[in-house]
Amino acid sequence: MAYTLSDFYAQATQPLKKGVFDVFRKESFIMDKLPFETSGTLSINYLRTKTLPDITARNVGEAYTESKGVLEPMNEEVCLLGGYIDVPKEYVEAKNTVQDIRAVQRKMFSQSMAYKFQDMFFNGNPVTNNKEMVGIRWRLVNDLAAAQSIDGNALDVSPDTALTTTWFNRLLDLMDELQSLFPDGKPDAFLMNRTLKLRLLSGVRAAQAFTTTKDSYGREIPTWGEGGPMILDAGLKADQSTNIITNLENNDGNPSSAAGTETSIYAVKFGEEHLKGFQMKELEATDIGLLESRISYRDYISWTPGIFLVNPRAVARVYGIQAS
Repeated sequence: MAYTLSDFYAQATQPLKKGVFDVFRKESFIMDKLPFETSGTLSINYLRTKTLPDITARNVGEAYTESKGVLEPMNEEVCLLGGYIDVPKEYVEAKNTVQDIRAVQRKMFSQSMAYKFQDMFFNGNPVTNNKEMVGIRWRLVNDLAAAQSIDGNALDVSPDTALTTTWFNRLLDLMDELQSLFPDGKPDAFLMNRTLKLRLLSGVRAAQAFTTTKDSYGREIPTWGEGGPMILDAGLKADQSTNIITNLENNDGNPSSAAGTETSIYAVKFGEEHLKGFQMKELEATDIGLLESRISYRDYISWTPGIFLVNPRAVARVYGIQAS
């Protein structure tokens, strides 16, 4: 069974569980848009399209040539996310606090988990941390065709660039090229950091090249033309200060500790035949109550998500752009 997290949230029955997923969806556009299925396993096997069949013409009376597509057997593992929320009973039982301290802690935990999922979606690296989900940057660099990555050749779109028309026209060309990498020429979203998003919107606003749509919370989302891909900020990590997509990438599009000066734009196509999510089981959110030690009240939250690419052209990127 496949469903979106919107459906999952609607089906949730436990107040704690519903609260967790409401925050997830609100804080992470990826989790709100990505279709999920429950595998019941710690990993999932699937077939990914590699090459399509060869189609040939024939003369009258001749036989057709046999041909079939080539499929790659793939395997993806889940990531085990979660933790305990322990709140001292004195804080819970104190009468001089207006807020429900456990509710506040649950919301904070849920926000942090949403930011973590979104960070892993882009930056998860099985070499540096094999406990985390494999992100789309690693897949583009190490797994997918080189044609799915476009070199922006250090295009400078920063505010101090003198000729706005020059950089904007080049950026338009790159965005059009990025769209062309998808089977139908239409990804669902362009994903970038806040700095680059503001620079992009500055240019497209002047050219009247974007409109808006609304997300499931009624918030206005700019789109690349009427009915086009959403233009989205990838957001911040859980520390609420570090961009998930930084302005410190090297000129090959990979993160740098300090020396890099560039950033990237990612494009994604969600769906059953493109990029999907899966989980071993539904999110588990349980109010354990007062612990045996009688010191703290505990909540337990656990989730087992992963992502997989049915179509190797479901993600693409432009790297090598100077935005600041």
